[in-house]
Amino acid sequence: MDVGAPIMTISLAEFQADSQANIPALQQAIRTLTRFQREELAEWMLNSPDLTDAVAEFRSVYGPPGGRRPFTVEEFLLMEQGSPVRHEYVGGEIFEMRAPMPRHEVIVGNLLDHFRAHLGVGPSRVISSHLGLRLQVDACDLYYRPDIMIACGPLSAEALDLPYLTDPCVVVEVFSPVTEDIDRREKLLSYRRISSVEEYVLVAQRSLEVIIFRRSDNWNPTVLTAPDDVVESRSVELSVSLEEIYEGVR
Repeated sequence: MDVGAPIMTISLAEFQADSQANIPALQQAIRTLTRFQREELAEWMLNSPDLTDAVAEFRSVYGPPGGRRPFTVEEFLLMEQGSPVRHEYVGGEIFEMRAPMPRHEVIVGNLLDHFRAHLGVGPSRVISSHLGLRLQVDACDLYYRPDIMIACGPLSAEALDLPYLTDPCVVVEVFSPVTEDIDRREKLLSYRRISSVEEYVLVAQRSLEVIIFRRSDNWNPTVLTAPDDVVESRSVELSVSLEEIYEGVR
C-alpha cells in the first residue's frame, strides 16, 4: 500500500446526489417487471429490517401484446376458467393478482366468520374472493375480485351458475400498502356506481384502520382506528369491533 496516496472521501451530500442520479435507471428497470414481481419487491422493501422508509405503490398493467386489440370480457372469463392465478379485468386490460399474505387471510377469515355467524340461514349470502364482481362504468367493462361481498337477498337460479356477482349490497377490500391507492380511489369510484351497493368497507392490513363509505352518507368516509371502535354494517345490521377484526395479527 502506498501510504503517501491520498484517501478518496465522499460527502453525504455527494452520495445522495449520486443516488438521486441513478433513480431514473432504477425506475426503468422496475418498469420491466411484472405486476407480481413489483408487488414482491414492494413487500420486501416494506418488511426488510434494513429499510425503514415507506415505498410508493407499484401498479402495473399487462394484457394484449402491442398492436393487438384489447381482450373482450368474454375472452377474459374463458381464460380465467381453471387458471391457477387470479386476475382482474379493466376495459380490455388484465391485471394479475398476487397470492395473498397470511396477514391478509387472517383478517379476511375473521370478517367471514363474523358475517356468517350473524347472517345464519337468512336470505343474505356472504361471498368470498373466489367469485368476481362484474360491472360496467361508462361503457367500460370491469371485473374485480373483492375480498368479501354480501348479496342482500337470495341469489337467482341464473346467478347461482355465474362466476361473478353483479349486485352486492356490501363490498369489503382488505388492502396492503401495495393495493391501497387502487382500493381507495379507483375501486371506490367504481363500486359506488353499482346501484345495489350501500356500503364499501376498506380494512388496512398493516395498521389498525377501517374506513366505511356509505351511500346513505353520500359516500363520505367514516374512519375507525381504536381497538374498541365498532364497525357497523347497516345493510345487514352487523356490529364488530376492530379488536375482533384484527384478532391474530395485532
